[in-house]
Amino acid sequence: MPEKLFFCADVNSDFIPKKEIDNGKFIRNPERPSRLSGVLDYLKEHFNELPIMKFSQEHILKVHTEKYFNYLLEKSKEIQDEYLPEVFFVDLIFDTGTPINSYTFTAAKNAVDVVLSATKYALENKIVTYALTRPPGHHAMKNYGGGYCYFNNVAVATRYCEEKGMRVAILDIDFHHGNGTQDVFYDDPNVLYVSIHGDPKKFYPWYSGYEGEIGTDSAVGTNLNIPLPENVGIKVYLEALKMAMDKIKDFNPEAFFLSFGTDTHIKDPVGKFALTSEDYKTIGNVISDNLSFVNYIVIVHEGGYNSQANLAAVKHFLKGFLS
Repeated sequence: MPEKLFFCADVNSDFIPKKEIDNGKFIRNPERPSRLSGVLDYLKEHFNELPIMKFSQEHILKVHTEKYFNYLLEKSKEIQDEYLPEVFFVDLIFDTGTPINSYTFTAAKNAVDVVLSATKYALENKIVTYALTRPPGHHAMKNYGGGYCYFNNVAVATRYCEEKGMRVAILDIDFHHGNGTQDVFYDDPNVLYVSIHGDPKKFYPWYSGYEGEIGTDSAVGTNLNIPLPENVGIKVYLEALKMAMDKIKDFNPEAFFLSFGTDTHIKDPVGKFALTSEDYKTIGNVISDNLSFVNYIVIVHEGGYNSQANLAAVKHFLKGFLS
């Protein structure tokens, strides 16, 4: 495991969602650039930053439908302030927590470029890269956005690796199940998706993330969901993580993506696990110890809505991951 880390970053400071509807009430939208500002400062101080490249929209269209891509592009152009999508399939956003403003499409495209840049550097140099960006991506499906996500950053980068003939594993440790990533690869035998998350019987996205969802057709067995109850601490979490890493080792991927959500921290206002800052050092160490056979590793930031908790989680995770 390399001892150095390189990172690409763009937190899209001009993209600031104002509100969302939660339990029938307007609330302040927590998916804001300030949530990652401390992490950005930390990475800049301790690691080498790599420039972001621009990529063709064709990479996005290998994951998302043209109808959805054009919807987001045109809607962003026509909105002056902020638009909360209509549900029941009126809009191509599946919830009321993912608003669109004039900067949405640009921010979503920039986020894809950050993750593709980190991926390209990892593939060309066999280095571990960290993609720090927002909006996040793992809830975005082929033809719908949602869950603060517009384009599925990790899915686009995974497809980029697939086109180079690689088998790819994705470990998603955001508090919420990555319904979008599962949707994209559910019938793809070349991509393993493993997710550890809050039980969807109680937590977003509610309709997906259950243990019985294992893939379909030739991809049966390439989707593993490990739902956990609220207030889970490190002991139970490590049992789930061992199960996840055993599955990944059995799959034997050439490239690995970590969808790293820090909303599993005990102080996160949205997630409901009980992991402490120190626990992330253990988690990082367990993951890295089980990836010695993987040449290409990319860490992609997803959720996390307490800026101080995000910083603490990232610092401890990287300390364990790189040790």
